[in-house]
Amino acid sequence: MMENLTLCHILVALAALDLIAAIIFGMRWMRYSSELRGTPLYARGRDARRLTIWLVIGAVILLILAYLTPLGDIALSGA
Repeated sequence: MMENLTLCHILVALAALDLIAAIIFGMRWMRYSSELRGTPLYARGRDARRLTIWLVIGAVILLILAYLTPLGDIALSGA
């Protein structure tokens, strides 16, 4: 059983949720990647591409905060 819940655990969980969302939007990006410029479906694919990139960057930043800074060692609960 887990003794201490740290901020690292929370940040990794948030990064995992970000990556799941990035996978979903990445699939949408692939679905609309063959559309012609100027169409509404092209705009959906473009927006999905942008959101996929931002979500992956956000997940990487969260993982950096969790593992490479002392911020992840802060205990939130436990003994």
